[in-house]
Amino acid sequence: MKSLLKKIIVAVLTWEAKAALRRHDPGIIAITGNVGKTSTKDAVYAVVSASFKARKSQKSMNSEIGLPLAILGLENGWSSASLWAANIVKGFKAAFLSKSFPELLVLEVGADRPGDIESVSKWLRPDIVVLTRMSLVPVHVENFPDSKAVLREKMFLAHALRPEGTLVVNADDLLFEQAVKDISATKVFYGSSKGAMPRIVESSIAYDKGVRGLPVGQRAVIDLGGREAQIELRGVLGDHLVYPLAAACAVARVLHIEGVVPSAFDGFESPKGRMRMLDGTSGSIVLDDTYNSSPLACAEAIKALSSLSIRGRKIAALGDMKELGENAESAHREIGRLVGESLHMLFAVGEMSRYIAAGASEAGMPKDMIRLFDSSEEAAKTVADLARAGDAILVKGSQSMRMEKVSKALLADPSKASELLVRQEDEWAKR
Repeated sequence: MKSLLKKIIVAVLTWEAKAALRRHDPGIIAITGNVGKTSTKDAVYAVVSASFKARKSQKSMNSEIGLPLAILGLENGWSSASLWAANIVKGFKAAFLSKSFPELLVLEVGADRPGDIESVSKWLRPDIVVLTRMSLVPVHVENFPDSKAVLREKMFLAHALRPEGTLVVNADDLLFEQAVKDISATKVFYGSSKGAMPRIVESSIAYDKGVRGLPVGQRAVIDLGGREAQIELRGVLGDHLVYPLAAACAVARVLHIEGVVPSAFDGFESPKGRMRMLDGTSGSIVLDDTYNSSPLACAEAIKALSSLSIRGRKIAALGDMKELGENAESAHREIGRLVGESLHMLFAVGEMSRYIAAGASEAGMPKDMIRLFDSSEEAAKTVADLARAGDAILVKGSQSMRMEKVSKALLADPSKASELLVRQEDEWAKR
């Protein structure tokens, strides 16, 4: 019954969303990829909202239900029948009665299984499609025949471009760079490669100038063609977080609003659960990257942690990476090797994490520096008890591992969890 009701709600909201697009005809910027969609969506919105009346997908709502909600400007109704009924009424008003509608929609488009983007591409016609990054072992690959099928699904969005549309492509991603060669649309490439424009000229960690010299964020210099934009992201860490900024600069070039950069990024914050640096217990630093995990994203997070100049230990608390299919064991073991080569201690959480532990041991990490746990609840207190002043602790895992529980235990002030961490809503507390 619930499944049938969900299908009806999705069908009605999708019908309303299509009607709203036909009636209001907004510009559409659609973002897809295997890594970095939400951060890129937020960065693009920061740029375009400085010049246009714009709306973006909330959080990571990129599914068959998330897209209509984003288009219509509605909130997730979760399990409340009354909220979904209200959404349908509000959606009807937005589609058929409202005279006010955004000039631009910035939409995140994801794919959990075959057909997700293919079905959307039959009715969503973007003006700009932004391709972020693909992983050789992509998340959700378990639901697809192979990794190539995941890439093909993503590319349905690129093929859905309007005739006069523009593809914004990560020039440093070989998979996307090759995949767009047979598409005749106008293309703009961003990244650090020589031919990219905008081009990432520099990416480095910013440290405070005090006695402790703690990391405070990520600094970037991006060549916009004729001038360079110097941008500093406060409270986050990682070279990979600069790519969303470059993608947003590319969109600005397409829309001829380059002048809003870099001021559009003043006060810009990375979404919750994406490599945010938080004050930890006992004077430690928490690198909260708990929204989700995949081999590529996890490797990037570990590299970011290892690059820190700190006086304490570099520690990783890593949960399972889900939906990797036959690649699961090798992918977890490879992450473990990276941990063993570059970090001081590992807390491995979940069934598959034993392969992370095995990889770390193979790479030379002492066995007494490796601890295994069945769940994030079990790991949380131990990790918090062992944290010391000056330590930097990366916390990451797939959504279902609920690694934000470890981050919460590590916070200097756990009462701030709802404003700092993902999945703090009542609906998640019940799960």
